[in-house]
Amino acid sequence: MASAAVRITVDEFLALPEIENPHRELVHGEIWEEPAENRGETHEIVKSNLAFALSLFAGRPRLLIGSSFWFGDAMLVPDLSLLINSCEVDRTSIPDIAIEIVSADSATRLMEKIALYRESAVSEIWVLYPRRGTIAIYTKNAVREVRETGSLTSPLLPGFALPLAELFS
Repeated sequence: MASAAVRITVDEFLALPEIENPHRELVHGEIWEEPAENRGETHEIVKSNLAFALSLFAGRPRLLIGSSFWFGDAMLVPDLSLLINSCEVDRTSIPDIAIEIVSADSATRLMEKIALYRESAVSEIWVLYPRRGTIAIYTKNAVREVRETGSLTSPLLPGFALPLAELFS
């Protein structure tokens, strides 16, 4: 007989000992952990390429790497996140753009994260697929795919354009 997953509260999650792995997330009482080795070299190169391009952008949104955000009973850690107009940052802040780089996340978990971001008023969710060389950009009511010959742009970052060929190189 299969046993049900043990659910924990936000307070119990916060009381857990710190670990080196920054990708420990809480989703509806369930702990999701992704070991660093699951992300791999390609994941880290793409993350670095995007972080570098965003850091050079003249609009200079606040770029956060590996920061935790609370969404109701969930705590997610996007690979990168952008706060465009926010001065203060804490776990209750909502990023304007949450960025997830697909490496080992299951499709079910990824869709759950996208749903949580959308429900919590994250303006855009960028999901990068390095193996395919594409990006899916989710907004509240739509999704747009940028293919390998296109450029990453956003109405939230006027003037920002990053060719996917550069991002995924």
